Amino acid sequence: MEGVIISLAILIFLSHLFSAMFVKTRMPEVLPLLILGIIIGPILKIVSPSDFGMVDQVFSRVLLIVILFESGLGLRISQIRSTWEQSSRLTVISFVIIMCIVALLAKIALGLHWAYAIILGSILANNSFAIIIPLISKLNISNNIKTVLLTESTMGGVISIVVTMTLLSMAKIQSFDPSLIIAKIIYTFMVSCTVGGAAAIFWTTVLNKVRKLENGIFLTLAFVLVVYSVCETLGSDGSIGAFIFGIVAGNIRTIRKLNGFKFIERFTKNVKSKAFNDVEKSFFSEVVFVLRTFFFVYIGISMQITSMYSMLCGLLFTIVIFMARIPVVNYVLDKSVSRIDSAVTSVMVPKGLVTAVLAALIIKSGVSGGAVLQNTIYSVILFSIILATLFSFFIEKGWCMPAINFLFKRHRDVCPENAAWDCPVKKTEIMHQQKHLIAKDR
Repeated sequence: MEGVIISLAILIFLSHLFSAMFVKTRMPEVLPLLILGIIIGPILKIVSPSDFGMVDQVFSRVLLIVILFESGLGLRISQIRSTWEQSSRLTVISFVIIMCIVALLAKIALGLHWAYAIILGSILANNSFAIIIPLISKLNISNNIKTVLLTESTMGGVISIVVTMTLLSMAKIQSFDPSLIIAKIIYTFMVSCTVGGAAAIFWTTVLNKVRKLENGIFLTLAFVLVVYSVCETLGSDGSIGAFIFGIVAGNIRTIRKLNGFKFIERFTKNVKSKAFNDVEKSFFSEVVFVLRTFFFVYIGISMQITSMYSMLCGLLFTIVIFMARIPVVNYVLDKSVSRIDSAVTSVMVPKGLVTAVLAALIIKSGVSGGAVLQNTIYSVILFSIILATLFSFFIEKGWCMPAINFLFKRHRDVCPENAAWDCPVKKTEIMHQQKHLIAKDR
C-alpha cells in the first residue's frame, strides 16, 4: 500500500515537472506521461489495465464530465463572436471530412462494419483543447486564429461526443436508421441545453449562499454530477449537459444581456461579479490536471505495443489526418489569414482527453474488436501529439517556409516577427530595412 501511495505522489510531482519543462522544450506534459505509462505497463509489466478493475470505467466518465464543465467555463462568448462564422465553418467541414476519410480507411485497413468505422472516424475527428493551448501559447500567431483554434477544439469535442455516443447507442439495438440518428442528436442537444442551462441559472443564483458553507467549493462539482445524472436519466448525454452548464455559468452576465434571454436577469440579480471567482476556477483546473495526469499514464499502460498492426494503422491514420487537414484549412479560412496562421492551424490536430475517454468507453460498450480499436486510437493520440509538437516547432523556427508558401499561396504572405532569417518575407523585410539604414547614413 505504501508503494502505491508514494507512486501516486511521485506521479503528481512528475506531471508538474513535465508541465514546467514545456516552457523550454515545447513538449506537452501528456507526452512523457504516455511514455511513462508505456514503460511501466507493456514494457516492464509492473502494472496492467486489469489491476484497475471497474475503477477505470467510472474514472473515464467523471473525467469527461469535469473536462467539459471546465472547458465550457473557460469559453467566453464575447471573445468568439468575431470569429464565430469562421470557427464554426472550420469545425464542421474539418470534422466531417476527417471523419469520412478515417471511416473509409478503417473499413479497408481494419475491416470494420461501416457503423463502427464511422464511430472511429468521429472519435478521431476532434482535436485536443488541452494540448493545443500550450502549443499555441508561445507561437507568434494572431489572437483571432488562437480563438478559432480554441473554439474549434471545444466544439469539435462536443460534436464528437454526441455523434459517437449516439452511434454507440444505435449499435446496441442494431439500428442505424439515419432519421433515428438525427432525431437522437437533436433530442440530445435540446435536453442537454435545457437541463444544463436551467441548472446553471439556479446554481449561480444560490452560489453566494453555498460559499458560506464550510468546504463548499467541492459542491459545484457535485452539482455538475447531478446535472449529468439528470440528463442521462432523460435519455440525453450528461457530458453535454455539463458542458452547457459550464458555458452558461461562466457567461451568465453576457447571456442575460442578449435579446431573448433578458428574463434571466430576474433570477440572477444577485450575480454582480463573475459567477465563479479565481480561487474556484483554479481549483477546477487543478482537479482536471490531477485527473488528466492519472488518465494519460493509464492510456500508456493500456497500449499494446506488441500489436504492431494496430500501431501502424494508428500511424497511417495520423499521417492521413494531417494531410487532409491542409486543403481544408487552405480553403476554409479567409484569404486575409496569413500563411503562418494557416500553417499553424493545419497542424493543430493533436488528439487528447476526449479521444482517449471515448476510446475507453468503446471497449466497455462491448463492441466487437473493441481492443483493436482502442489500441489504434491510443496510437493515434501518441503519434498526433508528437507530430503536432514537431511541426509547430518547425514552423516557429521558419524551417518550413518553402512548403508553407507553396501550400498556402492563396493567403497573405506574412511571416511572424520571430521567424528565422531564411523566411522569404522576413528576408525581404530585413534587406529593405538594411538598405534604408544605409541610405540614411549616406
